[in-house]
Amino acid sequence: MRHSGNLRWVPQQNQQVKKLAIIGAGAGGSSAAYWISNAFVNSSVKVDTTVYEQSSRIGGRTEIINFERDGITIPIELGASIFVDVNYHIVENSKKFGLEFINYGEEMEDSKTGIWNGEEFVFEQSSNPYWDTLRILWKYGLAPKKVQNLVKEIVGKFLEEYKFDEPYTSIDSESERLQLNKELKFTAQYYFSELEKINQLYLQHFVEPMTRVNYGQNLAELHALGAFISLAPQGAKSIKGGNFQLFEKFVEFSGANLKLDTRVVKVTKLPSPDGINNVKYVVKSKDGSSEEYDAIILAAPIQFTGIEFENMNLKIKKIPYVTLHVTLVTGHVNPAYFGRSKIEDIPEQIVTTNSGKCEFLSFAGKLRLPNGETINKLFSHQELSDEMLDRLYISRSWTFRKVWKSYPKLLPNQTFPPLEPDENFFYINSFEPFISTMETECVSSKNIIKLIARKWDSSGPIKAKL
Repeated sequence: MRHSGNLRWVPQQNQQVKKLAIIGAGAGGSSAAYWISNAFVNSSVKVDTTVYEQSSRIGGRTEIINFERDGITIPIELGASIFVDVNYHIVENSKKFGLEFINYGEEMEDSKTGIWNGEEFVFEQSSNPYWDTLRILWKYGLAPKKVQNLVKEIVGKFLEEYKFDEPYTSIDSESERLQLNKELKFTAQYYFSELEKINQLYLQHFVEPMTRVNYGQNLAELHALGAFISLAPQGAKSIKGGNFQLFEKFVEFSGANLKLDTRVVKVTKLPSPDGINNVKYVVKSKDGSSEEYDAIILAAPIQFTGIEFENMNLKIKKIPYVTLHVTLVTGHVNPAYFGRSKIEDIPEQIVTTNSGKCEFLSFAGKLRLPNGETINKLFSHQELSDEMLDRLYISRSWTFRKVWKSYPKLLPNQTFPPLEPDENFFYINSFEPFISTMETECVSSKNIIKLIARKWDSSGPIKAKL
């Protein structure tokens, strides 16, 4: 896919051509293609980029399904659903490409949130936010304010990332530069309970439900930084029509050669007698075609690619990923499931505590249909059986299931995969066990393009506006 608006003239007699392969067209791979197209403006280096994607679409773990009935069409995100105001790369580039935003919950007017423990709602949002605040303060004391201040402090540390022009060479060095080592060392449970002395009931009722809905992990399972990212949803929004559109735009405006439905089966490192600057790789596709490149960017979790790496000593630790079941249901919710007599008494957005009694992680209302049915999206660790759904609903007219390897387990005190596991071979997803979001995939890809720019064009400064 090539875009005429991205063509640049460079004097041919001074031009050095480099070939780059990007494997994967999700958030990381598509943004890498876009960043590289801007990294060598007015440079004597020209980069010829090819993006390989084994599926028939761009977007990776962003995917929608369109629900259509009686003239109503609504796209529903199956994967990465929201981003927030401080997600600079997502927000600013969406605006640049003319994409529209919708605020989280906008489809369900006046929707309210409830926190369910499997037997009762431990908290329900009312129509009066001031009253809700007073109720929370009365029950949990100053814990909400203390957590809010901690979130502001830790998110502020991460936002320093956008101020650095120089690339980092390892995740460990970046965590040190951002002063986030403590948040990566301890579980969120230990961090909040033992180090910060936060009210345990508030952690159970408010903090843990957010880590469960955002990362499918409880406080005792994930590092504290993952909890802080879960608690920072201010200005939660998505792109109207589907988040995947931004990643399509990244590839379109990059000028890269896009190969959809092209599975890479083998990457071979060729001998390089002239040193690492002349390392070459051959990428072989399932269809038997092969091509030689000066550098490779792997933009997918390595264990899910099935790629054979030849003549390469890759020491990439395989990070475990959460298996997330996404279930979409259209029907009439059974209020008795929640101990209520009327459906109007059920919150439209439900998150859950780690009580051991909840059959799902979250329950989100997406749209209320004219016939009284609602479209709901449920997250769970296991498949929700028809028997369970028949208890949750009085009637169902449509059910759709999707299973994802959605995000890594954010294990505390872990060893991160290297950014450059072999010469001129880069791994975008090394950043994921640090923080896993659409935005941080773009952050990681930009850093890798800066590393490549430093190798290939040492004559000029690394461009801050990549």
